[in-house]
Amino acid sequence: HGYTRRVLRAFNLLNEPPPSVPHILFSVRVRGLSPTGHKNVGRVIGNQNELENVLREGNLLSWETVNLATLTYHQQLVSMRRTNILIGVHGAGLQWVWFLADEAVLVEIHPSYRADRHFRTAARLAGKVYIPMRSIDDKISCVGSSDTLEPQVAVFRETVDAAVRVARQFNDGTVECGLVCDPLILGLDHFHDADYARTNTKPAQHRD
Repeated sequence: HGYTRRVLRAFNLLNEPPPSVPHILFSVRVRGLSPTGHKNVGRVIGNQNELENVLREGNLLSWETVNLATLTYHQQLVSMRRTNILIGVHGAGLQWVWFLADEAVLVEIHPSYRADRHFRTAARLAGKVYIPMRSIDDKISCVGSSDTLEPQVAVFRETVDAAVRVARQFNDGTVECGLVCDPLILGLDHFHDADYARTNTKPAQHRD
């Protein structure tokens, strides 16, 4: 981890505090929006809006959809350091797992035609939790050699729920629930009192 620490220290991000609630960065690729405009970007998500609707179901969490190709290196580094759940289709962008919050989850969406395990290894070496998801469908389409995937929404919801359930335990969290939490469960963790207004989550009465 020496390289990771050296880079984070150089950008004054080594001691960046972790997100107080699960923060999901949904990394997507957009055809035609590469830095040069010439790269044939593949593994584009065709039902991105449907998957984002799943993220909108969550409470006491935050999320953002990012096309990393539009950010500078420094902007990408800052975004990752403030993220504890990174979700994306198999690709080089998942190598950012090295610079996520100290406790974090990597969710890799595998296209149906690939069986690589590069990022499972990277996540383990980085000390992060790895959760795989297999996209099996017959809706893969192509523009030239650039493919479009449509991961199943139900499977995506189950996978995100598992990732959030893990992330809620980070930083000594005591919330035992996933994507959608009953406020009575959220109310058990006094640490989140300050987060209710920011995330529009109704607080529950604490049960001591």
